[in-house]
Amino acid sequence: MLPEDLRQVHPDTSVAFVRAGYWNDVERLLELAPAVSWVHVNMTGVDHLPVDRMESAGVILTTCRGVLDHSIAEFVLGSVLLWSKGLLRSALDTRERRTDYREPKANSELNALIIGTGNIGSECARVFRQAGFGRIVGIRRTPLPLPAFDEVASVSELQLHVGQHDVVVSCLPATTATDGLIGSALLRQLREESVFINIGRGSTVNHLALAEEMNDRAGAVAVLDVTDPEPLPSDHPLWDCSNVVISPHMSGDTVGRHDAFAALFLENLRRYCSGDDLLNRVGRSA
Repeated sequence: MLPEDLRQVHPDTSVAFVRAGYWNDVERLLELAPAVSWVHVNMTGVDHLPVDRMESAGVILTTCRGVLDHSIAEFVLGSVLLWSKGLLRSALDTRERRTDYREPKANSELNALIIGTGNIGSECARVFRQAGFGRIVGIRRTPLPLPAFDEVASVSELQLHVGQHDVVVSCLPATTATDGLIGSALLRQLREESVFINIGRGSTVNHLALAEEMNDRAGAVAVLDVTDPEPLPSDHPLWDCSNVVISPHMSGDTVGRHDAFAALFLENLRRYCSGDDLLNRVGRSA
């Protein structure tokens, strides 16, 4: 179902497979199809959906969590290489007809900090490990050992860790606790030569502060697949930073993703019809 198809929903519909990323017209769906008991969305994050309202209405919500994890981690690795191998600098120099010699960094020389150790953060850590990175540290609300990381620290220790790593990756969801978490004080700790990557949510980063810090760090690069708002206003200072790369929230959107989405939904449909537990269920009763 796409948003424009909503008016065609049959009143006896019990299952809705929503293909649109940021669809949130739950009230309209419940009005047109009061018998709906399960909604599956092609998104990992559900901060745009009224989860409590759906649960109170007895509607099960499931997501595509996990489907895009490896593709996103590949994007993150590519973003690191853009900086560590000097590819962004080479691309900019090419336009100026320049070829200044530089020494790229080996993967084994890089230490990575991953803020958010959920599915995507853990997959980034595994991909970094396979690529031969050095020490990999994760940040999570409640620290506990995780196999993909050399160390897991708490959010309260975040500021201490940022300056110790060449690679800083944010995989944070949008919550009241993460809103603006990566602000001026934290960004000021970034190394003079480092790469900052955000594939979580744009609301977690102070973008004005990021622009200021990137202007002060010619040897650093920031890669943002998410911003707040999306897209950024045309007069935002980040557009003027030559060491900032902004992509249109597409890090996991591979051509074949829809087949993977469909396969997950069909497996859940089989489970639904059999009365089995659904995969990727969201909510207090999950």
